[in-house]
Formats: sequence, C-alpha cells, structure tokens
Amino acid sequence: SRVESLVIRNFPDFFVINYGWHKIVFGNRSVGTSVVLKVGAKRVIENDHRAYKRIPEKHRHQYFARIYWHTKYCLLQQHGLPAHLTDAQLKALRVTVSKYGIFDVKNENLRLVNGEAKIIDASVTRIPLPTVLRKIDEIRPKLPKKLSSWIRKITKRFNER
Repeated sequence: SRVESLVIRNFPDFFVINYGWHKIVFGNRSVGTSVVLKVGAKRVIENDHRAYKRIPEKHRHQYFARIYWHTKYCLLQQHGLPAHLTDAQLKALRVTVSKYGIFDVKNENLRLVNGEAKIIDASVTRIPLPTVLRKIDEIRPKLPKKLSSWIRKITKRFNER
C-alpha cells in the first residue's frame, strides 16, 4: 500500500508487523517488539486513543499498553508478545474494563508487556442493549412499584421491535 511504502521509505528501520482491517502496525528493528507504530484512518486512531483515555490514569497502565504519543493518523504504543488468557482471566478483564465502555477485549487484542497481559487494541462502544436490559432486571426488584411498572413499559417497547 502507499502508506506502507511511504513509512518504510522515510524510516528504513521500520517493517510491517501486522495488517489489520483499519490499521497497519510497524515494528522498529532497533527497538524490537517493545514499541510499535500504528498508522490508520483518523477515526480509527482516535478511537484507540479514546479507549485508552477512558480508564482512569491511576489504573490505565494496569490494563492498557502505554501509548507514548499519538497524532491524527499515527500512534506509538508499547507492544509485546502474544498473550493467551484463560477464559476466567479474560472474563475478569472484560468485566473490569466494561465499566469504562470497553467491550471488545479478546485474546487477539492482548499482548504480554513486562510479563503482564495488556490491551493493545480496543474500541469504545456504547453499552450493548442486552447489557442494559439485564442491569434493569437486576435493579427492578429494589425500585418502588410505580417506577418498576414504568420501566416494564419501556423495556416492553424495546422487546417488541
């Protein structure tokens, strides 16, 4: 692609590690696998950065690989070896980051950075409707009867669609 040839021509130490649907990931021979340059469309790079910023700074690097800098079309990020979490570990991580609107955590989006599994690619999404409906069902018994009937009417309309 044009982007690939442009980056490699201007920065001879860079090489392609991976092609994604929306990004090209470049490694650097002098740095190894510890840092990568991601190049993609503005909305894709901004979505990665927004997901990273969603987690409070205090806990951000516990779950996400560090992003050193980003521009409109590029992102420089920590990288590592592929990580394979067990189903229980993956579920625990998903539950933790779902509080911040991040729902697409899977083994393909994780890397071992300094011995810990970290998210390298995630999207910020709205809370899926089934999750909202499940949460409503959980809190409904604790609500006053009038409010509970109002919620029932709203959820019935969603289910009719």
